[in-house]
Amino acid sequence: MRKRDWRLGALVIFVALAALAAACSSKSGSNNGGGSNAPAFQGTSMNGAGATFPDPIYEQWFQDFQTVESNAKINYQAIGSGGGVTQFSARTVDFGASDAPLQSDETSALPGGAVEIPTVLGGVVVTYKVSGLETGLKLDGRTVADMFLGKVNKWNDQEIASQNPGVKLPDEQIAVVHRSDESGTTFVFTSWLSSQSPEWQQKVGADKAVQWPVGTGGDGNDGVAAGITQTEGAVGYLSYDFAVSSHLGIAQIKRNDGTYVTPSVDSISAAGGILKFPISPDTNILNSSAAGAYPISSTTYLLIYTDQKDKDKGQTLVDFVYWALTKGQDTASKLNYAPLPGTIRAQALTQLSQVGYQGKTIEPSPGVKA
Repeated sequence: MRKRDWRLGALVIFVALAALAAACSSKSGSNNGGGSNAPAFQGTSMNGAGATFPDPIYEQWFQDFQTVESNAKINYQAIGSGGGVTQFSARTVDFGASDAPLQSDETSALPGGAVEIPTVLGGVVVTYKVSGLETGLKLDGRTVADMFLGKVNKWNDQEIASQNPGVKLPDEQIAVVHRSDESGTTFVFTSWLSSQSPEWQQKVGADKAVQWPVGTGGDGNDGVAAGITQTEGAVGYLSYDFAVSSHLGIAQIKRNDGTYVTPSVDSISAAGGILKFPISPDTNILNSSAAGAYPISSTTYLLIYTDQKDKDKGQTLVDFVYWALTKGQDTASKLNYAPLPGTIRAQALTQLSQVGYQGKTIEPSPGVKA
């Protein structure tokens, strides 16, 4: 009788343990399937390359995003928009970055469909180093074009003096500094010059790299900034954030309505409201008619394949971009970028919804929406 009681007790214990194991297994399966108790996705490593203009904000975003997804280690090579498009086309990086929209020949060379998602707004500014002329210089588009054509080669030239009455301009040679690499910043700047000067349009035109009539080249925004800083009488063009951090003179630029506007986060942001989707080869926000808009304003784009080959990288990429277009925008103005207007963010998020894996849309992880 005692032996039977012992066996019965053992059977009860066995059944209880089996039930507990089944419950644990069910709970574990729920975690793997993305149930309410599923562990949060922590991202994975990725590589990107491209524009130098957004590099400071991107580097800050990459660092901040690791507090959201700790394994999302994102390595970004700021090699210029041209290099970014080349590496993106070759699929040697997980995403590309460009200050200029993809042109038709670049789109046709891609091995798959892609979306161009704006991230922040910026401005291309005319910067200079002239003793005694730290701020307040006014310039119109024709004069800037003539300076970069080599036609206006002295700081006290009448074209400059007529726009700056009462300003003491030195009888000093103008030294032009420009980009030497393929650059979206150059594309934006030369596109604006082409809109302001028929002579520039005819002789030089607009592209990521052009045949500069005069001047010396610098690699990247930092290379141009260094060239201007080291050269008395220099003039060049930089993205607004680089110009501010380099403490160089920044010119006020004449709008098509005849007013002069100082580049700022607010005046650049005002220009962004005219951005149109979908992004096309001629998309730009130059010469915006919005009140107070800075005329040489631009956005910058992340280039993302719509058909992701790696599930975890695709998820990390979607999560990062979603986060950058929402919470990340709060950081933009602190680094002298202009955040995207709300309507533009909403349209950019719609573009992001085209990114998928094996035919299914990649939805942002719950963690980035929290």
